[in-house]
Formats: sequence, C-alpha cells, structure tokens
Amino acid sequence: MANVFEQALDIGEPKRLLIFGAIAEAGSIGAAARDLGWSQPALSQHMNALEKDLGVTLFDRTPRGIVLTTAGQLARIRANEIAASVTGLRGDLAKAFGLGGRNVRLAGFPSFVVGPLAAALGNLESATGTGSGDVHHHSYEVEEAEPPEALTLLEDGEIDLAFVFHHEDEDAPMLPGHDSVELGTDHLDLIVPERWNRAGLFTHLEDVADLPWIMGCLRCRSTAERLCRRAGFEPRTRHVTDNPGAIQSLVSNGLGVALLPRSARHYSQVDGIDSIVLDEAGARRVTALVPEVLRSTSEVEDLLTALRSVSPSAGAPSTVAPKAVAATTVPEASDV
Repeated sequence: MANVFEQALDIGEPKRLLIFGAIAEAGSIGAAARDLGWSQPALSQHMNALEKDLGVTLFDRTPRGIVLTTAGQLARIRANEIAASVTGLRGDLAKAFGLGGRNVRLAGFPSFVVGPLAAALGNLESATGTGSGDVHHHSYEVEEAEPPEALTLLEDGEIDLAFVFHHEDEDAPMLPGHDSVELGTDHLDLIVPERWNRAGLFTHLEDVADLPWIMGCLRCRSTAERLCRRAGFEPRTRHVTDNPGAIQSLVSNGLGVALLPRSARHYSQVDGIDSIVLDEAGARRVTALVPEVLRSTSEVEDLLTALRSVSPSAGAPSTVAPKAVAATTVPEASDV
C-alpha cells in the first residue's frame, strides 16, 4: 500500500497546486502570470495538467476572470496550507540557522537587552511569521555587555553591533570605521521605596543625601556619583548590581534609593516604588555602533527600524503626587 508521500506524488507536481493557489488569489490566469513573471500559456498548461491529475475541473473561465468550482474551492484551501508550510519551513530554518540573511551578533547593556532590544526582536519575529514579502528572515544572537565591554567585543570583531549609552554631559563613544546611530534618549529617574515617600518629600537629589544608595554598573555608578556631588553630597553606596530588576527589588524592600533609566521601569516594573522625575538627573543617550560595511544591510536596517518603534524614550514620564504629611516614614540615617 502506498504511503502518504507516494499518494501525494500520484497527484502530480505539487508546484502546480501552488500555481493554482496563485491564480485563485489573483483572480485570473493573466493577473497571476504578471505577478509570478511567467507567461500566460505556461500557467494554462500547468492548470490543464493539474486538472487531469486530480480528475476535476478547478475553475471556469469568464471574461472577468476565473470562477472557482466546488472542487476548486477545496483545492485552494489545500494550496494555501502547502504555501504556509513551505514558507514556514523557510522561516524556521532562517531563525535556527541564519539562512536567508546574515547571522548578526549583538551586545547591549542589561536594561536595553531586557527592554527595547527584546521588544524589537519580538516584533521582527512576529513579522516574519506573517509571510509578508517585505519582511526578511534574519538571525540574531544577543549577549549582555556593559558599554566598555561591548566596545571591546566590537573592536575585536566578536560582535557585529554594540548598543551603548552615554550621559548627555559625556562624549558619545566612537570607533574608527563604525557609524554611530542615535536610538533615543533614556531619562534617569530617582526611585525610592514607596513607604519612605508617602509625604511626597523627595523632589530633588539633595532630599535623599542621607539615605543609602543602590548603584549599578561602573558607568552608571560614575554618573550617579557625579550627579550627587553636583547636588552637594557624596552618596553612601550600600549595594551594587547591574541588574535592573535587582535594583528595583532592593529599592522596593526599603534597602536604599537609586537612579534608574526610565526604560527599565517601562518594560519591567516592580511594585512598592515611587519614581520621581528629576530635571537635575538628566538623561542618557542610547546609540548603536555599526561597522560601516554592515550599515546598509537589510539585517541591520530592519533591526534599527524595529528599535526606533520601541524607542527607550517611550512611555509616560514618572510622577509623584503629594500625600499627607502625617504618613511620612522616612528612615533615620542611623536606621539604614
């Protein structure tokens, strides 16, 4: 007894069923011929052979195009299924093995990876699943790296793109032979335990001068210390972590205050925290460093376009509403 593959091959060339699907989609043999870049007689020959193999009439020809028969309507359903399976296979292979495009190696700092980059890659993944002809299949590899480490990896050729940041009062990082692409502005907010700020007393950096601090990576810590010194005090560092979620958890549990990029709260929010907008904290600018030879490739262009749609500056600014003074529970410096 013939197996399922032998039975399918008895129908004839499977490509003919896909051609029929294209004709049914276009509404006429002539329109399908123009879409596919084939001659109209060639498509007619394939349809005559397909109808002979199946033993049915798939459509009737009219001056206005084709009209599918009942058999043709059933065949169109199967043609669509085959087309989806074929394009799905190409997409699976592209994602798994980097086929159909370059495998692009990326490195970015933690809050960017967990936020905008993950969202952008997710959008690209969803777009490739739609079967749109405008969407290319690309493969991306991601690793976390703070800006100095990412720049070293890029310079050594171990990655293709580096996502870095610099505070607005610092010079933007540059590398010879690389383009710098601006991706947005990520404001820094002061985050404090909600229960410490029930009176809404914290409005400036100097208001938390006596409280313990939770610091991030070396670059983040340097920026925070510089801003605190401008406000007239030396921050007392109690905890250090470059994990945005860990920083928020430590703050929410009353272990200190911190400066955190707004995007980190936008994509991953922990309860029990007040986020306070401070003009004096400023913002950091997020950029992508791309080798000049890769700048115009579709792999890079598609990713940068997706990133701009999920800009790190997206999201409403944080606000803190004043609350009753009687509810104040700010800890004394000796208690923390």
